[in-house]
Amino acid sequence: MHHFLYIDTSSSSSLVMLFNEEKILSFRMNEQQSNHGQVIHQQIEDMLNEKTIEIKDLNAVCVLNGPGSYTGLRISLSTAKGYCYAYNIPLILINKLDLIHSCTPPELRHQKTCVIIKARENEYFSAVFSADEQREGEICIQNNQELLNQRQDKGGILIAEDLSLSDDFSDLVIILPKMEQISQLCIKYFSASKHADLFSSEPFYLKNVFINKTNKL
Repeated sequence: MHHFLYIDTSSSSSLVMLFNEEKILSFRMNEQQSNHGQVIHQQIEDMLNEKTIEIKDLNAVCVLNGPGSYTGLRISLSTAKGYCYAYNIPLILINKLDLIHSCTPPELRHQKTCVIIKARENEYFSAVFSADEQREGEICIQNNQELLNQRQDKGGILIAEDLSLSDDFSDLVIILPKMEQISQLCIKYFSASKHADLFSSEPFYLKNVFINKTNKL
């Protein structure tokens, strides 16, 4: 039986999860975005102790690697890299847009879809998937009008996990990935040997990072 660790600190609510091919073994969540980095190692240690599993026995560490909070993405990826490097464990990176798309219900499968995540005011990360469920082109950032124009030209179903985006798009389909679906995608990547390069992997942020400059007197 393979054992996997999943880490997601990409947003306001974090999730760490321990699972195998059959079920979710244990999980922890944290609703305080400001202290994800402070609690994540203790949460992971608690889960491993609870199930009497050692880190060295993990078959892969999986990370939700963006898009999302820049600081949050760095926390999860650096944590995963530390475990993977120390114990020679494969690293698997999951893109959030791909994850949401993988959770599309059967009745919407084999249709053209566009998955979006809020980036900033009137800006959205977007990824288009063809009817054969392959991503078309690169993930990009689009504004409201660009998304509307794209759908008018090419059609397709608009998908998101954020219910508040329904105010921006009236026909939006909301999909909330479940832990079982997340684990299934991780196992799928593991079975396909979709391992990330440990040293070159970086958070998938896409947006430019804004830095507040301090005045030097």
